[in-house]
Amino acid sequence: MVVLTIIGIIVALIAAYIAIQFFNSYSMKKYKYEIFNTTTFAMSFVGYVAIFFGYDWYTSAITQHGDLLNGELLIAIGVIFLLSVVYLNITNTSLFYGIVMSIVVEIFYLVATPPLLIFILLGIAYFSETKPVVNVN
Repeated sequence: MVVLTIIGIIVALIAAYIAIQFFNSYSMKKYKYEIFNTTTFAMSFVGYVAIFFGYDWYTSAITQHGDLLNGELLIAIGVIFLLSVVYLNITNTSLFYGIVMSIVVEIFYLVATPPLLIFILLGIAYFSETKPVVNVN
């Protein structure tokens, strides 16, 4: 069963890669704009992370009777980042294509955000344990 899961994940990743290449080539031909790009991914990543931590902060403030505004503001900032991605896609393409593809793009980015966040946190943890080497002769 584990082998089938791994094969399923590999097939899903290949299908996602092919879909991303197809959407980018279509939007590049028609609008001279790649719908999947680094800028929109970075903005979506920051937005999703802000929403996640803002929601966590908000729910912990509710249980501890703390200040709710901090979490609400962080969620609002995350939503602003996501809406700016939608705006960027609409301004560089047509209204219909921009809205439809923004939904598709945000779904792809939502799936890609948690593994990247885990990878970044593991990298920070790894490099924070690195001690400088001093050679005293």
